Amino acid sequence: MTSLLARRVASVLLLLQVAYAALLQIAFLTLGPDTAEIDHTDPSGFSPLNAGLALFTLVGLAGGAVLLGLERVRSRAPRALTVTWLALVGLGQTVLAVVALATHDSSAGIGLPVALLFAAGCAVVAVACALTIRTGSGALRANTAG
Repeated sequence: MTSLLARRVASVLLLLQVAYAALLQIAFLTLGPDTAEIDHTDPSGFSPLNAGLALFTLVGLAGGAVLLGLERVRSRAPRALTVTWLALVGLGQTVLAVVALATHDSSAGIGLPVALLFAAGCAVVAVACALTIRTGSGALRANTAG
């Protein structure tokens, strides 16, 4: 029961991250370089490479949410793909948690609580990925031993 709850919560957290990142990408695309100040000479942050990396990241997070949340999809997917995908998502979430805690703005009043909340959500996802990989590996060993 706890494992199922952790996977469902983790999948919802991943979907929230996908929605947030997608909204940011849409905002950056719609605002474009025309909103810069007149004397701002730096080039725009938009490039096809950035858009491709953002799309790759969103698909990766959404796929992780599907693998964590839906047992039917996880059982039909090849084991190597599931383990690799969830390991990458868990590793990425761990890195995000560390970066959020290391780079929060301590001068702002709300910066630390937001960073802590985000890091806690990332930690929940990383632990759910690790537990899902470990539980699946145990089931795989039990099937091959018998």
